[in-house]
Amino acid sequence: MPAHPTTRTPLPAALATASLLLLSACGGNNTDDNQPSNTTTNTDTKPPLAQINPCNQLTTTDKEKLNTDSTGKFEDILGAKTCSWKIDPGQLTVGFHPDKGIEEINFSEGEQKLYSIQKSTGKIVRGNTGKICTISLPYTDSSTVNIDGNMRSIKSSCELAKKAAPMVWENLSEQ
Repeated sequence: MPAHPTTRTPLPAALATASLLLLSACGGNNTDDNQPSNTTTNTDTKPPLAQINPCNQLTTTDKEKLNTDSTGKFEDILGAKTCSWKIDPGQLTVGFHPDKGIEEINFSEGEQKLYSIQKSTGKIVRGNTGKICTISLPYTDSSTVNIDGNMRSIKSSCELAKKAAPMVWENLSEQ
C-alpha cells in the first residue's frame, strides 16, 4: 500500500479553529434578512393606546346620535387619558388605560356581566360608582378602554354606554 503523508494539526490549534467557527456561526454581524432576530416583534397592528386621543373617538355624526354637540373635555387622571361629553342630563366618558389589562381595572363594587362588541369581549359594570355604568373592553392584553354612562339612573346610564360603545370601538379600530 502506498504511504499517504499525514499532516497532524496540534490539538490546541484545532480547538481554537473550532471555537472560532462556532462563535462566527452563533453571533457577529448577521446581515441576512431571512435570519430570525433576537427581538420580540408585536404582530398587533394597533397603535399603542397611549398615543390615541380619547376625544377623537366620537365623530360629528356620533355626537348627533348621542344628542350632544359639546366638545369633549380631555383629562389625564392617574395615567388614564379620559374625555367627557355633556349629554343632557348627564355625561359620557371614554377612558383609556394604556398600561392596565381589563383584569387590573378595579370594579370591586357593582354588578359585572360579560359584554361583547364585534369580536372583543369585555364586561359591563352596573353601579360600580353611584349611577355610573361602564363598558370595559380589552384593547390589548395590557391596555383597556372604558366607556362610562352617567345619567339619572343606572338603567339610563347603561343605555347611554351601550349606545356609545360600538361607536367608540369602531372609530378606535380605524386608528
